[in-house]
Amino acid sequence: MQTKSPLSPQCPLAVTSIQCKLVAVGRPITGALLSLMAALVTTKVFSHSQLRVRVPLGFVAVLVVLASRFGPIVSVVGAVLSAMVFAYFLFPPLFSLRVEDPAARENLSWMVLSAIALSYLLFPPRKNPLGPSR
Repeated sequence: MQTKSPLSPQCPLAVTSIQCKLVAVGRPITGALLSLMAALVTTKVFSHSQLRVRVPLGFVAVLVVLASRFGPIVSVVGAVLSAMVFAYFLFPPLFSLRVEDPAARENLSWMVLSAIALSYLLFPPRKNPLGPSR
């Protein structure tokens, strides 16, 4: 009788389960940090541009690309983090999460909603690579 190995096929038998779990946790954290860094760079580039109100709508493409590589949950976390970065550093009043411009507020909302929707529609969540919990 054949028994199922507790380790996933992605983790060789020589690698411990703890290492596999660290990799599984590290990937989403890496994706979230990448989205945060991309939002900060985008804020710096467009801080004095007339197009800054439309920046969140274009940033959806970055979040969808990150979702394709790291999974849809990264896009959700990245959308929230980038919305906070844009509100704090890009839209007046600066250094406050309050956004006075109604168009900028709408675009931030649309960014978060569309990034979440597109990420889950295009890249549904993968099954747990570590197998079922025991």
